[in-house]
Amino acid sequence: MHDEMTMYTMKLIVSLPRTLHHRKTMYEMRNIHEERSTDDHTEAENKIVPDITEQVINFLKSPLPEYKALEVRQEKILTQLAEIKKQVSTLSDFLKQTNKVAIADEIPICHESINVNLIINVNPKRPPYFISALQKLWKDTDIKVQTYVHSSVNKKGPISYQSTTTCSRNNVINLSVIWKDVVDLELVSGLHSYHIIGETNCLRYLSRLINSYNYENSLSMKEVNSIDTVLDLCHSIHFEESPKGKQEILCLIANKINKNWSDNKIPDLADIAAWCTIKQIFPKECPPKLNKWFTACEKLFT
Repeated sequence: MHDEMTMYTMKLIVSLPRTLHHRKTMYEMRNIHEERSTDDHTEAENKIVPDITEQVINFLKSPLPEYKALEVRQEKILTQLAEIKKQVSTLSDFLKQTNKVAIADEIPICHESINVNLIINVNPKRPPYFISALQKLWKDTDIKVQTYVHSSVNKKGPISYQSTTTCSRNNVINLSVIWKDVVDLELVSGLHSYHIIGETNCLRYLSRLINSYNYENSLSMKEVNSIDTVLDLCHSIHFEESPKGKQEILCLIANKINKNWSDNKIPDLADIAAWCTIKQIFPKECPPKLNKWFTACEKLFT
């Protein structure tokens, strides 16, 4: 058969109209697919650019007073910054100078003569051997010593000092040594002054009295730190209670002294403090590495 035949016809369930009617909206958008935009943006752009250019030209011709004041202020700030930069550069060049001779010439050290009266309270169990060392080492200083016995002790100390009377020396230190029952050495520089406690602190004070012997005036910070370290160790060893702790501190002192010692070296404050400490605490137990140094100190200081 050439023609198709169906047994029966299906009835449509839903019958749709040929034309669909949309719900009415408040704003209807334009169909961009069917209509073509007719706005010409080129004309607007060509109008905006000349307007901006014209405003810039007008501003350059006659700027506002506020902008003129701001420009003047900015120029002033830039001038001040340039001056500060110049000063910083000059200061930086000065600080970078490493010529020790030039620095010494620019910062002269005053060498005025001194004449002072000092009193020290000292326990006979810890005699201040450093006094005799200073008398031998400070050639331009006359250290005149007078000893007294306080009622708290039965007799004076185990050592006696030479009372020098050389009038030709520049500096004079009148030192009164009072043998007294005190825990640590006490230096009194005046009637209403506070006491300076400790032998090493007394050495520091005496060295600062005379600029030529003040180790802090040294240009080598390494040397200054080394002396301070030995002085601190000599001070702390008197407060160490255990024998083992004292030996450990003594080893530290010996290492510092041995490292900086040589046969042609002039003894400094660290050598005096270490020599005095060993004589007070370890008179028969000097470290073997310091035997040569200790012998030289004994010969020079006594």
